[in-house]
Amino acid sequence: SNFWRERMKIEIFGDGLDRRSINKTNHKVTCRSVVVNEGKVLAVYFQKTQHFNLPGGGVEENESLESCCVRETKEETGYDIEIIFPTVTIFEYYPDSTWETHYYQAKLANNAIGSIKPTFEEENAQMISRWIELYEFLDLLESVQTNHPYGQNIHEREMIGLLNSL
Repeated sequence: SNFWRERMKIEIFGDGLDRRSINKTNHKVTCRSVVVNEGKVLAVYFQKTQHFNLPGGGVEENESLESCCVRETKEETGYDIEIIFPTVTIFEYYPDSTWETHYYQAKLANNAIGSIKPTFEEENAQMISRWIELYEFLDLLESVQTNHPYGQNIHEREMIGLLNSL
């Protein structure tokens, strides 16, 4: 069923930043999917940096947010998904960049898993995809010690995105 839904917006300000110090020149737009199947969440894990993400990535030129979400999920996990609806947009402000992340509740289009197409960075960070039981995933986002310089921020953002997309 198609229905209109107001997308919630959440803002996160990095260390000591305020609205006047937002970096407007380096603005990145990304999309992430929240796919839950039989109580498990589809996640990607970067073995080198020991951090988790929901599947997704950067919007390419002339690409819709929904198309980006479907494409990135396929490239990272091998799964075809269908968007159910947009849930929340999180804006993160750091001294060197601003991130605008659009979350979508989605479902598997089928159970077939295709090949993944990781980027050089993803391959280098030893990215793998996993289905993780929902409460275990929330626990991991809260407790995992990550080596990624922004790992804590990434986990907090993903938790907010996940909780607002269920």
